[in-house]
Order: sequence, then structure tokens, then C-alpha cells
Amino acid sequence: MNTRALLLHEWDFGLVVPIVCVLAFVAYRVRFGRLLQRRAGFFGIAVALFFIALASPIGVLARGTLFSAHMLQHLLLMLAVPPLALLGLPREPLDPPSFRLDRDRGALGYVAPWLGGVGAMWIWHARPLCNAAAVSTTVQTFQTVSLVALGLAFWSPILSPRRAARMAPFPAILYLFAACIACTILGIMVTLSPVEVCSAYLHPVDSLGVLALLRDGWGLSCREDQEIGGLLMWVPACFVYAASILGTLARYYGEEHVSPRAVGAPR
Repeated sequence: MNTRALLLHEWDFGLVVPIVCVLAFVAYRVRFGRLLQRRAGFFGIAVALFFIALASPIGVLARGTLFSAHMLQHLLLMLAVPPLALLGLPREPLDPPSFRLDRDRGALGYVAPWLGGVGAMWIWHARPLCNAAAVSTTVQTFQTVSLVALGLAFWSPILSPRRAARMAPFPAILYLFAACIACTILGIMVTLSPVEVCSAYLHPVDSLGVLALLRDGWGLSCREDQEIGGLLMWVPACFVYAASILGTLARYYGEEHVSPRAVGAPR
């Protein structure tokens, strides 16, 4: 097998993932109709990335063959699909901007989604769970559901369509920066760990016939595979959080200077 054959032919077109994607589009259409023509693109990209994360060669290689593919899949499911899906939902009319936390929720109300979103990456890279997800379809399904659900919970305080449910800008910046630090620490630990984080990737069952390509063609050893996975968690993840911090600031200053006529207008 060569790289071209891997990219073109190693797709998993089973029933489950396409059905989930179709149902997501149907539910979106039924719920929102034609109200979101400008925002529907975000939701469409979220569903497309969900399909790619699970059905493309990324998802196929993540099943016990390539640790870096497994890490890329996790990043798509937690840091790409949930925020894009939330951006695809309708926005409430603008309220006067405020730096205060939601009074009904308070600071402690944001601890649980933060711990869920950040903790999911840490917990699923504990060796027993990581190995189980690499070789068991059932565990991987549970892992996928938990990553998307906890990702939605994590990003809701930042990108909720309800403005009252969003964090104020300064707490939101701290929320995102702390997540960046936590992912950086995990990425460094994975990259520099002297032992395999997921030992299942040490001796994969080569049911796809791709190991020769990975080891000889790409020159990718198990050690280098893990280092790439750690760097993916370390660098791109923090770029996502940094972009979100800048977006939070831009949104605040944009809303602060919105004209009175624009307040209450649909977005």
C-alpha cells in the first residue's frame, strides 16, 4: 500500500456515522428551518469534521494503528466539532455588554464544564482507558460520545447562543487560558514520556496492511508517532484556545460599540 491508496481507499463507510450525520442535519433543519442561512455553514462544517474524524483514514488509523491519528481525532471531536456546532445556532438579540458573570450561575457554575472538557483529554489518555479505546469498538463509541458531549459543555460558556449564559470577557479569557495550560502540560508529558502512553499502539494488528508504509515508507517509529501526538495536543490545541481568546475580546468590543438600532436585531 502507498500513501495515495491509504488516503483514497481506507474510509469506513459503515452505517452508524453517516446516519448520525444525516439525523443531525434533519434535526437542524426541522428545528431552525431557514432562519440560519448565514450560520448554517458553521453547523455543516461541524458535521463534516465529525464524519472525517470517525470515517476517514484518521478514524481508521486511530483504531489501534497510529497514536497521532488517535490524538488528531480527539482534537477534532473536542476542539473543532463542538464550537462550530454552537456557532451554527441562532444568536439571541444583543444586550448591554457587561463584565459580570451570569448572576444565576456564578463562578462555580463554570468549574464543572471546564473540568469536564479538560478532564476528558486527561482521563482518556490514562493507559487502561486509552488501550481499551484503541482495541474495543464499544469503548471507542463511548469515548466519542463523551468527547463531543463534554466538548459542548466546555464551549457553551464561551459560545452559547444565549448571551446570558456566556461568561463575561475577563473570566472567559482566564477559563480559556487555564485550558491551554492544562493541554500544554498533557502535551509535554505525552511528548517527553519515556514509556508508551498507549501500549496498544506498540504492536498493532496490521489488518489494514499499512504498517510497512508507516514504518518504512513514512519512517514513523512508535516513539516518533507518540511525539507527534503529544505535539498535536501541545501546539494546535493552544492555537485554538488563543484564537478563542482573541474572538472573545473582539466580540466584547464589537458589542460594546454596537449602535442602539442594532440592539435587538437578529443575527
